[in-house]
Amino acid sequence: MKQVELVNDALRFPALMSGDGEPVILLHGFPDCYQNWEHQVRALAGAGYLAVAPALRGYAPGCQPENGDYSLRAAVDDVCAFASQLGGCVHLVGHDWGAVVGYLAAARSPEQFSSLTTLAIPPVRRLPAALLRVPEQLLLSAYMDFFQLPLVPEWTLGRNDLAGIEWLWRRWSPDWEPGEALELAKLTLSQPGVMRAALSWYRHLPKVWTSAHREARGWMASPINVPTLVMVGRKDGCMSPRLLDHTVNERDFPAGLSVEQISGAGHFLHLERPDRINDLLLSHLANSPSACAV
Repeated sequence: MKQVELVNDALRFPALMSGDGEPVILLHGFPDCYQNWEHQVRALAGAGYLAVAPALRGYAPGCQPENGDYSLRAAVDDVCAFASQLGGCVHLVGHDWGAVVGYLAAARSPEQFSSLTTLAIPPVRRLPAALLRVPEQLLLSAYMDFFQLPLVPEWTLGRNDLAGIEWLWRRWSPDWEPGEALELAKLTLSQPGVMRAALSWYRHLPKVWTSAHREARGWMASPINVPTLVMVGRKDGCMSPRLLDHTVNERDFPAGLSVEQISGAGHFLHLERPDRINDLLLSHLANSPSACAV
């Protein structure tokens, strides 16, 4: 396993890389880091894939844009640039924010992706309407409203050795001891500018008047034309598993959809149940061979 960089214009994204074969991009979420894909990177490399896990936009000093653009459109552009850099057609895996970006990227540019795997986030096309039918999710998502405040969230999450970040991890994945994974995430979020960048992802969501928002909303409403696997933890304390009842519709996934609920796992299911997640991921990839021209 080695450290490499992916690029999009002037931004440089650190990444883990291992293996050789069909490329697989793994996108982390909040409050997490690219190093925590290590279990999946090793499993993918061992199965004959080229696994690449980059930092998301803003999660390292070298990939913080001067214009402060942390819109989903910008994040999707990053991922499509990564796919081009890796040869033009890749398998895409995303957790949390990485899953959201994955849904939109696959909807925007299906020709660049052989498959999509998402963790912890149900299909986003029907998610806004589902929130009205799963009222506990409004409570679970209250932190997103808090993140809209200026400065206070940075101070709250960052004080006492990022105790606020640890609180989120333990709330979202109860009955699990995160250990080194949490420490790696805290180390990333303590780097210059990273905490503010991570919160800026949330602060861009209400900017409905922007062209970036309109474009992302259009992708969100589009079908996903690549084979898709959705995995959620049954104990997820961030996204209610009940959302699946109102977001899963096979007509939104013409190339095929599989859904797995993982017992004994919360929000960070790829870290809590790595062997189970790896088995499902590798099976999905084996059934979704690259069909696009390189």
